Amino acid sequence: MKWSLSQLFKYQKQPFTFEEDYDFHDRITSLDDVIDLSPVHVIGTGRNIINDRFIFNLHIEATFTLACARTLEPVIYPITLDVEEIFDTIDDDDINIIEKNTIDLENVIWENVYLEKPMRIFKDGTEEVNSIDTNIQSFYDNDSNKIKNNKKKSNK
Repeated sequence: MKWSLSQLFKYQKQPFTFEEDYDFHDRITSLDDVIDLSPVHVIGTGRNIINDRFIFNLHIEATFTLACARTLEPVIYPITLDVEEIFDTIDDDDINIIEKNTIDLENVIWENVYLEKPMRIFKDGTEEVNSIDTNIQSFYDNDSNKIKNNKKKSNK
């Protein structure tokens, strides 16, 4: 959703609601582990708090299809989150800046969705194994077998 400040001031500090679906397929093409992302469904309310400061409460739902870190098979990962975002023309901590007298929620929604994506995901039934530990154990197993074999040869 995108609004100009003049559109928002018409609500005269009264809350307003909105609902929209966002398609972020263009943003997932560079992400290796993301196979697909459903349309992101957003239901929200917004209102003017004071002067040029606006608050938006967003309920966001989407479904990632991610590649399993072990098998690369698709894993469905639904997300549901509720966030509060504040916009203002004055730069302040944790505030989204209103640029060109327009509030556009698209980037804020993408940021929140992207932050919900896990760094790694495993398909049910696959175990998470620390590959470094496995390699170290394999090295020690092979090394101890060599020592045992050498002892057997020397005892003959």
